[in-house]
Amino acid sequence: MFRFWLNLRSALISLREQRSRSILSALGIMVATTAIVLLVSIATGVRADVTTQVKDIGINVLIVIPGRIEEGTFNPNLGGVSYLKEKDARRLEGVKGVVRVTPWTFVGGGIRRGEKVANSILGACEANWFQMHVVKLRSGRVFTVKDEHSDVCVIGSIAQEAMFGKEEAVGKKVTINARDYTVIGVTEDKKSEQSLFSMGSFQNLVYIPYPRLLELDPETQTHRVMIQIEPEAEPRALIKSLEQVLGERLDRQQYQVLTQEDLLGLVYKLMGILTWLLTGLTSIALFVGGVGIMTVMLMSVGERAKEIGIRKTTGARRLDIFIQFLCESVLLSLSGGAVGFVFSYGVCLLLYNFTPVKPMVTVPITVLSFSVSMVVGATFGLIPAMRAAKQDPIVALRHE
Repeated sequence: MFRFWLNLRSALISLREQRSRSILSALGIMVATTAIVLLVSIATGVRADVTTQVKDIGINVLIVIPGRIEEGTFNPNLGGVSYLKEKDARRLEGVKGVVRVTPWTFVGGGIRRGEKVANSILGACEANWFQMHVVKLRSGRVFTVKDEHSDVCVIGSIAQEAMFGKEEAVGKKVTINARDYTVIGVTEDKKSEQSLFSMGSFQNLVYIPYPRLLELDPETQTHRVMIQIEPEAEPRALIKSLEQVLGERLDRQQYQVLTQEDLLGLVYKLMGILTWLLTGLTSIALFVGGVGIMTVMLMSVGERAKEIGIRKTTGARRLDIFIQFLCESVLLSLSGGAVGFVFSYGVCLLLYNFTPVKPMVTVPITVLSFSVSMVVGATFGLIPAMRAAKQDPIVALRHE
């Protein structure tokens, strides 16, 4: 162990004496580590954001979509015509284990107040949605069954600030698709309001009554059916009953009942593929950095042949020379990795505080960055270390 520390000390002294070359050779590792940490941190943050948005749907909620997703892939036809109807929701209410059901429609169009426009998602639902998905109100109230045939709406605080600023919105009129609606409530945004998906989350929804929408346009499509089930009900078993009821009217390819875990699984799979693809691309920079270290270390072996010869004639073993040069390579790589990690952490802080992107630098990511740097240093330092260890001391001493 003493000899190891002695060799490590020799490696540190050598790197200090060649600091300019050491810094340049570590740059490649720094760039690669920065890229990898940033990508993985952003992907982790996005994953946490998506998880929050999906779980925000509500407790024990199943979702009927107008198409079927097979083998964990998205169906491109989900953006087409929906064959779901209000009567499907009514029939599902009779399934044992179901607490409440509401049809859901994405209205399209937009919402404005005079010349001020809010970039919000317009959703039509029944009053019982607010029992399935409890919202925190900033002011006013949600609509009830008595309001379902009236021109009323509940807006999010993002929309409220866009159209009213600090002015109270409850009781005021807004225009949705050329029709005036009275604002009866404003929902309170959570801290995730400024996240990457805040503009498409339940925090940025404008709710209007689904029955009123059907009165105005009987041909309106139903895009989703939300089903709240009893807490003790087993979702997988209940899904079979629900799909059997839907199958009495619809073709199997026109519907599917999903749990929140199903939705998250699909998103995670796609994000995982994308993350590995991007990480693989950035690993090219890691390889280039490793080759740079190996090249510098091979040059160093030739230039320090006399030093190697002196060490061997004064008692150093081949293993000592091997360990010294391998330590130099690993230290170069770790130094570049450390600088890259610190830089990427600073960038992540800036992104978190000043952009909708919310990266998450976790302990596993930290361990990954330093582990990768160490492995690269050890791998690309093997050849120079072996060449240095094999130097003949007599030949090395003649080298000038």
